Amino acid sequence: MFVPSCSILERNSARLEIRAAVAYRELSLADTVVVYLSLYDDEIDARAGRFFEAIRLQPPESAACRLELTDAACGFAANGELWVARGGAATLPLYWRNGASSLLLTTRLPVDQAPTLSTSGLVASTAAACVHSSYEPNGFADTPLAGWRRIRRAAYMRFRDYAPIVEQVIGLSDGRDHAPSRVEVCREVESAFAAYGRSQQHVRKSLLEVSGGVDSTLAASAAPAHEMHGVSVAFPYYEFRFESGVQHAVADMLRIPRIEFDGTGLFPYSPPETPPRLDEPSVFVTGMRHADLVARHATELGAERIYMGHGGDQCFATDLTQKEPFVTNPPSRGPFNRRSWHVVKQAMRNTRLSPYMDRGLGTFVYDARQDIWVKEVYGPLIRTPFTDLAIFRSAQAWSRHCRAEGVRPNKSILAEALPGLLPPAVLNRKGKVAYDGVWMRAYRSEEARICSVFERSAAVLEHVGISPGWLIARTRALAAWRECSDREVLAVYALCVWLQAWEIYKPADVSWTQ
Repeated sequence: MFVPSCSILERNSARLEIRAAVAYRELSLADTVVVYLSLYDDEIDARAGRFFEAIRLQPPESAACRLELTDAACGFAANGELWVARGGAATLPLYWRNGASSLLLTTRLPVDQAPTLSTSGLVASTAAACVHSSYEPNGFADTPLAGWRRIRRAAYMRFRDYAPIVEQVIGLSDGRDHAPSRVEVCREVESAFAAYGRSQQHVRKSLLEVSGGVDSTLAASAAPAHEMHGVSVAFPYYEFRFESGVQHAVADMLRIPRIEFDGTGLFPYSPPETPPRLDEPSVFVTGMRHADLVARHATELGAERIYMGHGGDQCFATDLTQKEPFVTNPPSRGPFNRRSWHVVKQAMRNTRLSPYMDRGLGTFVYDARQDIWVKEVYGPLIRTPFTDLAIFRSAQAWSRHCRAEGVRPNKSILAEALPGLLPPAVLNRKGKVAYDGVWMRAYRSEEARICSVFERSAAVLEHVGISPGWLIARTRALAAWRECSDREVLAVYALCVWLQAWEIYKPADVSWTQ
């Protein structure tokens, strides 16, 4: 098995393992060594500098709100205590467990080290995928590996004697007790995107996913001019008849060459050329073929960045003053036996009651687990402006303004605040095309392969209390375009791909615990 290289930091009775793709910077204070972690190695000095400035003046639980959403930090105190903070849209994971005589903290779940799997942890991760699709299962901290716990997104934790003594959410409120005017919001949006542009000044070559939408267009047009190439995914179906023209207009405005990939070869569930070994099961694997091809193309071009518009809808077309609503159609009892269904219900209950469901924490901006995989396998960094703290705060201001006015947030504020960065074709776009038809065509195209994935993991699924027969029947119903939920198929498919990537095909391949 491939094991990525890593750095080891040991302070007193705590050990931190940092995978090679994660950059870090250290700051020594009077009684604490602070470590800042980021996937953006070419931006980390500025990011860490802002956080270090804050932590010199404030206790870590207060300074944590200055942490960039994609990053993390930890502090090793002289008295043996450890604190950890993880941003709401963190691209890098953090896991912890109690060792024999120390606290172990790592950015890589050690699935390759003769693991003991947790039956309840596997089922809980499946339940989380049913409830919130590809988003990280942030409502609880259980992982598939026994004894290992996840540092949740937007969480600040303090440890003493190898055990957590504090866990609290990292609030991102700016402290203002009034709703800003539209003019004030425009200024904040403009300033935040200008800062994003400055952060990209060093980029020499990049690839943009040209979807023709507002978000991806801004991701590129707000960055300084450099050598940029475009890539679009084209679908030869009637509902996509207006897409190509808008994508062409964006490429023309940016003056970049663009190629089109055939979307019929990139349906969800299409197998990637480079199968991923993710830390935990993720529904993202259904789109891995798309990500694989784009990342491979970026590498061939020598691109340092892959610009995307991830998170734009969640920031500017969503009310960030509200909690993320719980799903109206939770997973079916169908594929679960009585024991596993109990775990599913508990996971859903934990998620429903979790304080981490607050949209204002940034935990529903973007699930970025693909980013660390792309960097480790191919090298380029995926970059979206909408996970930048300043842009997220401007989006919060927009939500407060809209709430005071009694209207729903929309992206009109982006066009108003950033004139000249969006061509008329984007502003006059007829609307985003729903991908429901693509998903249904994917089930018809990939039916046999999806079923074979369930069949190869059938013994493990039965061991943890999930019926492969039920899932195969549901897959065939979806392939026949019958109206039924696919959330259980998505979630368990992600689990099976994860098991098979780590060469776990039968219960005897690993040890187990409840």
